[in-house]
Order: sequence, then structure tokens, then C-alpha cells
Amino acid sequence: MSPRWERTPSPPHLEPRALLMDATLRPHRSLSFAAFKLLLAVFICMNVAVAGFFLAQGAFPVAGFLGLDVLALSLAFWWNYRAARRQEFVRVAPGQVHVASVDPAGGATHWVLNPAWARVARDERRGVLIRAGRGQMRVGAFLSEEECASFAQALDAALWRAKRGGYSPSTSAIE
Repeated sequence: MSPRWERTPSPPHLEPRALLMDATLRPHRSLSFAAFKLLLAVFICMNVAVAGFFLAQGAFPVAGFLGLDVLALSLAFWWNYRAARRQEFVRVAPGQVHVASVDPAGGATHWVLNPAWARVARDERRGVLIRAGRGQMRVGAFLSEEECASFAQALDAALWRAKRGGYSPSTSAIE
């Protein structure tokens, strides 16, 4: 394997017992879907009350704009929850580093690299960089600073063990 990232059409077969790291990264969403439904119900009730007041005053167009307000809020949260379906998988084994990126629609892109060439670096913008030769891959761009630091440390330790061919039954899961 060369000192660069290679794109593969499907995930490589990695023996689960040989994995030194098996991390699944997902964006954090602080508002659950049930809480969103409650928020939307309260927002609709408030808009209905305000619309009723303006309808009683004869300001009919205001009710329509309040309906557009509810639609805009619903669309914004729909896009937000759709973006939350994005995932990244980072697996490190003694002979291979595998990174898979799954977009919100479910399409996956797979990349592999020999761990002998891999180095971990923190990105000033966000995320963790896995560098090899002149190429690099950013993973976890949606993680918080603390999560990035923890993930970078765990990934660096897994790469260190992979470069030495060490097998470890432990896995790291960061969600």
C-alpha cells in the first residue's frame, strides 16, 4: 500500500478481533425529535393565538405570514435533522486504516491507508487530520473541541499500536 489515501468501492474486510480502534462519529444534536415536536406544538399554539388576535382586528394577511413562520421553522429543523444523519467510521487494524464517510442520504465513501504512513494532527478550524505523505483526511469536523482532543489522542494511540503490529482486544467507541 502506498503512502497515500486510496479510495475503495466497498469497505475492506477487517477482522473484528484485530481492530485496535472502531469509532463511530456522529454530529451531536441537543434537541431530540420528541422535544422538537413539543416545541413545534407550542410554537403553533402561540401563532394561532396571535393570528386569532390579528384576525379579530381585521388584519387578515398577518395570519398567512404566521403560517409561513411555522413552515420556515419546520423546514429549518428538517434540514438540521437530515444533516444529523451524517456519520463517519474510523477503524484501525494492524495493517490498515479505514475511514468511511456516510452522507445524510446514506451514500458511503471508503478510504484506506497503511498505518505505517499515518500521522494524527489537530486542525485549527475543527476536526482531526490523518496525514499521509502529501495527502490528508479530516474526520470529526462536527465534534466539539473536547471530543476532538479525546478522539485525536485515542486515534494516535491506535495508530501507534498498529505501526508496531500490536493486537489488542480493546476497541474505542466515540459517539
